[in-house]
Amino acid sequence: MELKNKTIIITGAARIGQKVAEELKNRGANLVITYFKDALEAGSFADLAVQADVSKKEDVERVIATAKEKFGSIDILIHMAATYEKSPWEALSEKDWDKNMNVIAKSAFLFGKMAGDEMLKSGGGKMIFFSDWSVLTRPYTEYLAYNAAKSAVVGLTKSLAKELAPSILVNAIAPGPMLRPADLTDEENEEVLSHTPLKRWGGADEIAKGVLYLLDADFVTGQVLTIDGGREIC
Repeated sequence: MELKNKTIIITGAARIGQKVAEELKNRGANLVITYFKDALEAGSFADLAVQADVSKKEDVERVIATAKEKFGSIDILIHMAATYEKSPWEALSEKDWDKNMNVIAKSAFLFGKMAGDEMLKSGGGKMIFFSDWSVLTRPYTEYLAYNAAKSAVVGLTKSLAKELAPSILVNAIAPGPMLRPADLTDEENEEVLSHTPLKRWGGADEIAKGVLYLLDADFVTGQVLTIDGGREIC
């Protein structure tokens, strides 16, 4: 897909999302980037920054309407917004479940449905959602609510791909160890690398490459692209 002048909605464009936004901006796309509280969260590549709680229908509707009003159509959705918090078994509650399902899974459904409706009107488009390598084979302990929500994203991706074919292609990316967390100890870092065949953190560039591949490919839909340095096979 030629990206010049295409309108792309990106949710959750912090950290890795900023590299994705940079690459898309370099290719001439119109970027509509959502932020939750501070407009600075949208980064420096947004043509249009829109405040939104992605778990609320009215906010998602406003993002879609604002993007369409500004640029006339919506061509691509890249849904990266998520929460990542521990929920140890002893403290696991309905609140943990609701927060993860709403921010991760419900928001993916809302954006998928509303963006999908607009793309169907204009003749097609592409969607990329974000899951997690771990939920495919080895769900993390103490992250039950997160794991369930990210697993739901996989099911939603495949279902949307069937519902919206052939005019809209829907895929997901399942990242592995991409950026070392600032609070990770050296011991914890060694543990991660010992279970990663390529023995390093991937970096944001690798996710951007995956996004660009899926946007360029015209015969790929309903797939989950795992970018994890081989972590899944360990």
